[in-house]
Amino acid sequence: MLAGLSKRSAVVAGWLVVVVVATATAIGLIHRILRIDGSPYRLITAEVRAEPVWSVLLWLACLAFYGVAFRWLCAWMSRWREGVAATEPVGRWSTRVARLMEWVFSRWYRAAIAIAILWLPWILTSYPGQPNPDFARMIGEFLLQRSDFNDEIIAPYEAYPTSHYLLPDGERIWSNHHNFFLMLYYGGVSKVSITLFGSLMPAVFVISTVSLLFTLAAFGRAFSILGPLVQSWKVRAAAFAIVAGSPLIAMWSMSHSKNQLFAAALVWWLALVAQYVHSPEPVGRRWYVETTLVSLVFAVAVLFGWMILLAQALIMLGVRRGRWAPLAVMAVPGLLVHGTVSLAVGTGLIIPSDPIETKGVQLQQLALILKEHPDALSDEDRAALSRIFDLEAMAEAFDPDISDPVKSSGPFDRKTESFKYKTVQPEDWDDFTGIWLRAGAEHPDTFLDALVMKSYRYLDPLDRGTNWYPPWSGTYERTVGDHQLAPVDFNKGPRTAVRDEAYDCYDEMACRPLLSHSLRTVLLVLICAAAIAVGRRFSWLWAMPFALQIGIVVMSPLSAGGRYALGFTYGLAIVILLMAIDDRQPSDDPDGSARTPTDSRGS
Repeated sequence: MLAGLSKRSAVVAGWLVVVVVATATAIGLIHRILRIDGSPYRLITAEVRAEPVWSVLLWLACLAFYGVAFRWLCAWMSRWREGVAATEPVGRWSTRVARLMEWVFSRWYRAAIAIAILWLPWILTSYPGQPNPDFARMIGEFLLQRSDFNDEIIAPYEAYPTSHYLLPDGERIWSNHHNFFLMLYYGGVSKVSITLFGSLMPAVFVISTVSLLFTLAAFGRAFSILGPLVQSWKVRAAAFAIVAGSPLIAMWSMSHSKNQLFAAALVWWLALVAQYVHSPEPVGRRWYVETTLVSLVFAVAVLFGWMILLAQALIMLGVRRGRWAPLAVMAVPGLLVHGTVSLAVGTGLIIPSDPIETKGVQLQQLALILKEHPDALSDEDRAALSRIFDLEAMAEAFDPDISDPVKSSGPFDRKTESFKYKTVQPEDWDDFTGIWLRAGAEHPDTFLDALVMKSYRYLDPLDRGTNWYPPWSGTYERTVGDHQLAPVDFNKGPRTAVRDEAYDCYDEMACRPLLSHSLRTVLLVLICAAAIAVGRRFSWLWAMPFALQIGIVVMSPLSAGGRYALGFTYGLAIVILLMAIDDRQPSDDPDGSARTPTDSRGS
């Protein structure tokens, strides 16, 4: 009874994912095909009301397309349940590829070297990348003090912003706006660079190099772990090609952001989880040490990393082998990082992340309601919300692509008057949720429009996205104190040329799949949904980290930020490998005998 209910629930969950993805794609098509002329931004409810028949037909067409694709994926996931057969290569080229894959997947450093060789065109023309504004602010946090600021130096908390009631009394301006430990790493390297060389340029090169090497090591280690578990040279070759042939991953691996570190740690971490649940023998001491270290990087790289680690550890309590091991190597590192930051915030050592950062969707909805319906709020609600925002400036600042203008964050020269970050107090937020709900109930169509704008684009494979390329603008200039941080003169010409070519390529539909984050996101989501629907044994282990990321990116400042989708871009090849592993229980064999991962490989 319970088994049947669980199976039906899995099928329903899989098809629910199909409906969500189909709806997101249909919304994109409706915006492109049925957009109302002269509209300053896209309102899905207005477009559907204007063309209801065509809107429904577009949605049904998307649903049919994804339905067929989903059934096909389900058939593949079911056939792959016993692993993918290691068929003998036929022909000279197939034999060479099979041998190459055997060599690549046998040692982590071989895989890393092979990937690096194929990435050389991008590395040689774009290394070491170029710092972005967030990186500059993190360094500014570490290096500068409040008394150092003058008319030419902008305080980091003015550019974020951080509400002034959160600022400590002392001179230090360290914060957890971006992960505190990552700020210490970037800032510490920068301080050493200035001390030894009188310049920030060595720090830029070191941090970019470490990021690139970490990415190569992560994929190399993931491939070497999964190699013995995946017997098919064709599947290995496909996964290797997805990574080594991806300009996106190559470029982002040299970025000075934080998301590329998280994405690299994610692929390494997923492979370690697979090793734990699929290995025929108990994992050794090395696994515990390695997983702990990778989990620490995972938690340090992004603010939500500890949440994914804790959730995965709890889910893995259902795994028969050593149920408490994941708590030790995943939950403990995650809670250690989060707890240390919380303690530092509580003692006043660092500035906490501003609460406004978690309200991106709500702010966009309120801003659009005020823009479309200036008299939407009652006098009481207007007075309460006016303690936090300048309501006219809030409506004027609305941008469907990004919530930063409403939050008055981002570059200081483009700062708006929307958020009253200098005068707002904690108690001013007490009525915010009630105001938001009442405004939504009064204007549900506009409420829905803003939610759609903020969320659908991550699951529309045809969407252009925003900031899909590393933020290497040739016109960006920045100094921290007296030291130039951007532009980076080394490789400036080739880096700008490659960037321009990439944007030209992205404008062509035939070329866009090479560079599309959303296409990879949709593919990965559908693969995981199909695995769940057919009852693959460990499907929830692979789906959970990505499901949480989908929820988290909706709260991000950007409506379709490429860097927030890097987990999917990096993770697609690894998920394909995971699906090619024999995941049956020993009792599934006809003779009831225990199997190793290399037994019973026929498909």
